[in-house]
Amino acid sequence: MKDIKRLVNQFRNAIDVARYAGEFDKDFSFYKFPRGCCGDACDLLAQLLLENGIRTYYVCGTYRDGTFKNFQSHAWLLTDNQTIIDITGDQFRDNPDFLNYDKSVYVGAEDDFHRLFVVEDRDVHENIGLDALGSMCQLRLNGLYRKIIKYI
Repeated sequence: MKDIKRLVNQFRNAIDVARYAGEFDKDFSFYKFPRGCCGDACDLLAQLLLENGIRTYYVCGTYRDGTFKNFQSHAWLLTDNQTIIDITGDQFRDNPDFLNYDKSVYVGAEDDFHRLFVVEDRDVHENIGLDALGSMCQLRLNGLYRKIIKYI
């Protein structure tokens, strides 16, 4: 577990440094990290963990407040022992609907924040690496990964 926490913290720190260095300025989405970047961040972090022998699953949950208008998705990683790994939870820090969740790195058991999101079986899949993704995302995410990794 210590290795996972160390790797995850290093990766999040590297993303922050790369962002401030302008590495993501030309990316259509990652320039606003962590907002709206949870899916990409999961794929990128999963690659690092996979390279270090740690298998993870991509989880995407959906929050609904009871109306058909207000819903929000969020993605995180899950290990074989049900440990949640989330490096974009802090995108919700200013939203009371999401408990003003401000953790930039979370590694642990399911908490109140993650319980807000309904996860169906179809919303969980094993990560097998960036090269297994479709060609359009594969090229973009591999480029982002190289930019992040150089700051670790």
